[in-house]
Amino acid sequence: MDDPVFPRRAWLLAAATAVTAGPRLAAHDLDRSWPDGPIVGAQVSGVAVDANGRVLVLHRGENHWMPQGAFPRRKIRQPTVLVVDPDSGKVVQTWGANTFIMPHQIVVAPDGNVWVVDVGLHQVSEFDGAGKKVRSIGGPQVRFNMPTDLAFLSDGAFVVSDGYMNSRVVTFDRDGKLVAAWGTKGARARQFNVPHSVAVDGRDRIYVADRENDRIQVFDADGRYVAEWTDVDRPITVRCAGDTLFVLSNLDADRGIVRRLDLEGRELDSFPTRPAGTTEDFEWPHGLAVAAGGRDVYVGFTLTGRRVHRYRTGDAAGVE
Repeated sequence: MDDPVFPRRAWLLAAATAVTAGPRLAAHDLDRSWPDGPIVGAQVSGVAVDANGRVLVLHRGENHWMPQGAFPRRKIRQPTVLVVDPDSGKVVQTWGANTFIMPHQIVVAPDGNVWVVDVGLHQVSEFDGAGKKVRSIGGPQVRFNMPTDLAFLSDGAFVVSDGYMNSRVVTFDRDGKLVAAWGTKGARARQFNVPHSVAVDGRDRIYVADRENDRIQVFDADGRYVAEWTDVDRPITVRCAGDTLFVLSNLDADRGIVRRLDLEGRELDSFPTRPAGTTEDFEWPHGLAVAAGGRDVYVGFTLTGRRVHRYRTGDAAGVE
């Protein structure tokens, strides 16, 4: 579950401000002008960016999931997807009322449709741009048990991290037919302890955020183990942008960090989600989206933070 992070080794906190050698991305700073005032007062679990640059914010409405606790089983009454204009920071569209129980992540597919992963419904669901449901995948043939995230391969097939209870990865063809599943609970190769997020790069390599094992595991498109990266401490969400992988980690409650890695796992740059010296609540970063070739990074916060922020740099060199 989205449990609290206990105090970790001092070197983890030092890592939040460390920058390693390699191609440089100018530091991302919090854009305090965005969004245009408070747009959500609920737990923000996911963030995505569509082809037009619009920001999709997924929140949990009146349903809260607090550390170490159960969550409500009723569907959320209010619209749970907010579409925000990237320039004005204003909400321009909403949808998803009476649809989800505990939405966990939101992903825009290559065809422009939107997918939402719901740990409460044990489903992944596809919607068109207006928020009309196209299909849901779950049930007896798949038996998800609290799935967490979804990513697409180049041929339209997709991968689901399944997640809190099943400790596995499941692949489907573009029509939603089950292809394969792999993984058990543990700490060895092809084992997971809360596979919390998944991403796919341009080579169809699959990156799984193995949260409680403090690592990212890398697989090929057929699920064969390639590598593991262990210098990422509690990865929450992973997203590919060009030839880099952005990794959101939570070090200690309100001490989040976004790292940019090359596709061999080397850290290129990083920035904290809570700016130094601020007294605002930035607790529990959870959602992550990358736009404009890496220039803009969006982070959504759950628990008491309950907001979405944009971090921006004027220098995207090395990310395009």
